[in-house]
Amino acid sequence: MFPQSGSKELHITYIANEGFLLSTSNKKVIVDALFKEGYGFFLTPPKSLIDSIENAMPPFDNINLYLLTHHHADHCDPVLLTNFLAKRKNIPLVCSKPSLDFINSKVDISDSVKDQIVEETPPMNQSISTVVNGIPIKIFSLKHLSYYKNGVDIDSGMFNISFLFDMDDIKIFHSGDIMKNALQGYIEQNKKWTDSIDVAFLYFELLDSSESDPDYVIKMLNPKYIVLMHIPPSFIEAWAKKIEQLKIKYPNIIFFVNPMDSQTISFE
Repeated sequence: MFPQSGSKELHITYIANEGFLLSTSNKKVIVDALFKEGYGFFLTPPKSLIDSIENAMPPFDNINLYLLTHHHADHCDPVLLTNFLAKRKNIPLVCSKPSLDFINSKVDISDSVKDQIVEETPPMNQSISTVVNGIPIKIFSLKHLSYYKNGVDIDSGMFNISFLFDMDDIKIFHSGDIMKNALQGYIEQNKKWTDSIDVAFLYFELLDSSESDPDYVIKMLNPKYIVLMHIPPSFIEAWAKKIEQLKIKYPNIIFFVNPMDSQTISFE
């Protein structure tokens, strides 16, 4: 499993929740990084880290691209995000129309910031390929996970996009908030998954045998490495044990605990 290929490095810096800074020799991409809300359950970045991102302090200097999967408050703070873009005029933001509409409803986006926003909204279970600031990206519309309250899926209207992007010939997939049924829906419409993945950043319950099917997910995506994300701090101890069991069959699984934890993956 997880055969190695290439001779490059990907440096991963954890921000919080599903937020990451990804760095290769020539590129830097930041995903779902600026937010303050954890709903009392999920990890949030400390203010000092948010300030470092907004002010382009190393390692958050020379960022090429900002990606936003969806606009839940544990992924996106419109004020923080638009302030960041206003300060970093050379950084484009890629997001869906529902996310852009949400940001528009919360802040008055200046015309100059609007010019930095690349809105891409594929139909459900479809994808769009583009190149933004020199980085090839394939954008998938994959169903956001469900959250039931009193028998009603209160997240049924949330629009999630997943990203597959190429950084110096390292292919990175960031799922956003999806479960197995989102991947099944894509396969039902497209017959098979055709894209190669070096590192897959996956919502943690995709590999929870009580909630999903790790074998199905990993066989479909076939990544060389997996980074599990969105693990609530109160679940870390239990999930550390689950991951050790998963590693028996799939050894290249990584997870992060604290903001600014980092790891470098080498492709020999």
